[in-house]
Amino acid sequence: MIHLQTLTSAEDLAFFEKVNLLFPEEERFEIKEFLDAQDKGLLNIYKIVADCPIGFSVISVDEEAVFIFYLAFDKEFQSQGYGSEVLNTYKELFKDKQLILEVEKVDNKTPFESLRMRRRRFYLKNHFHLSHYETHFKGVDFQVMCTGKDLKVQSFKSILSALSQMGYIPALTQLKVQKK
Repeated sequence: MIHLQTLTSAEDLAFFEKVNLLFPEEERFEIKEFLDAQDKGLLNIYKIVADCPIGFSVISVDEEAVFIFYLAFDKEFQSQGYGSEVLNTYKELFKDKQLILEVEKVDNKTPFESLRMRRRRFYLKNHFHLSHYETHFKGVDFQVMCTGKDLKVQSFKSILSALSQMGYIPALTQLKVQKK
């Protein structure tokens, strides 16, 4: 069983940096940027703890939605069910809010066993679905996934606007939906 603890500047920064290095450089933020944003009330940084720290999560919350900005685990704790447990914890804590996240874009050329496809399948398995929106940040395209029927676009835009104060300014694009 896991629990979430708020991460502060005095706690486990070396662990955060170790796990943060698992992200591609263009997707990384420095711990100081996260801590400053947390101090401003823009987001919350959680250390994920089982018997020891195993990962971290960064979320931003508004009245209608929760944006899961980061969800990462130390390599030795990946693929053990902890990610699903964290998502279920968020679903319970924020049962009246939509959960939103971004995954790297995949297309028909993406290998089935690539990390991008495994991440996407993980979130689909955990009852997220692809919205009709994408974001683009620092040269990387992301697909927006969410719980619930339709993406709460205004809430997501509100969260992104708040996060722009820390330099996270992705371009949000609505995809054309083909009618059948």
